Amino acid sequence: MGILGTPLGWIMYAIDSFVHNYGLSLILFVLFTKVVLFPLAIKQQKSSAKMASMSAKQKELQKKYGKDKAKLNEAQMKLYEEEGVNPMGGCMPMLVQMVLLFGIIDVIYKPLKHLIRVPAEMIKAATDILGKTAGSLAEIRVITLIQSGSEQFNNVFTPEILTQINNFDMKFGPINLGDTPTVAFNLLILIPILSGLTAFASTMISMNIQKKNGQEMQGSMKYMMMFMPLMSVWIAFTMPAGAGVYWTISNLLMIAQTLLVQWMWPPEKVALHNGKSSEKAREKMRKKREKMEAYNKMMEERGLAPKPIPQKLAEPKVIDKEALQKEKEMTRVRLAEARKRMAEKYGETYNEE
Repeated sequence: MGILGTPLGWIMYAIDSFVHNYGLSLILFVLFTKVVLFPLAIKQQKSSAKMASMSAKQKELQKKYGKDKAKLNEAQMKLYEEEGVNPMGGCMPMLVQMVLLFGIIDVIYKPLKHLIRVPAEMIKAATDILGKTAGSLAEIRVITLIQSGSEQFNNVFTPEILTQINNFDMKFGPINLGDTPTVAFNLLILIPILSGLTAFASTMISMNIQKKNGQEMQGSMKYMMMFMPLMSVWIAFTMPAGAGVYWTISNLLMIAQTLLVQWMWPPEKVALHNGKSSEKAREKMRKKREKMEAYNKMMEERGLAPKPIPQKLAEPKVIDKEALQKEKEMTRVRLAEARKRMAEKYGETYNEE
């Protein structure tokens, strides 16, 4: 996470240099990232809306080709090409957000490195004093101990750095964002609760919009999305409060962004839009379709193409009882003749009973 945290740390450092407050810096950082990623959010919305507009055609293809996966995939690729849709077009925004999440966690865990800009050798010497029990919260605990009056790090840091650490404001109102929430009656417990509530609200709004747009989640995916807010509550109890504040603000901005993008680019508007992005998607899907067709043809020539699973079993044949009886009699006669020949061959007497 260090590689991801370094560039984000510089952004947080620049923001904190102006506001001189850790909590406010987090809020402004989340707002900054949402503004930067807003074009990707629009792209994701357009991709989702286009996929929703194709749902009826996709169902027709599934009904037509049944369980012949090769033909179904080929037909779907052709449909994507005709509509100018890349089915993977909505994945990039989610990937970028995941990268940002790992990076910001590194920034939150390591304020000495990213925000106070303490040399690495001094940080290592200070965290070694705490031992391995401090874990990922070592830098935050060093700051907490120094600000509480501990002198055990006086030989590690210079007087100037100690002054910077003492002046580093990790409070957001009455809450110290370096502390880890616990199940106790205090203000810190509000951080995990707000994180879970805002995550649940964001999930419900997104699912309702998807349902309205004809892309309702099904099965395990739907339940997983409902379970994620509970996971965020549990995780918020294992991390510094700063992480919970980041998620809470991020969830609130995500709700606003989702509603804004839905208003700006509803499915009916996207269906009428045909720009350069659609042309690029058509060209990309055309190449993929041609590769798939070439692969299927090669497999058929080698006799390795999967056989389609029949949709219905063949109709049962009507049994002719008279013909069946004749067949049984002929079988009995052939068996008797074979036994007779075997008896004559070995000099035995054959008696037909």
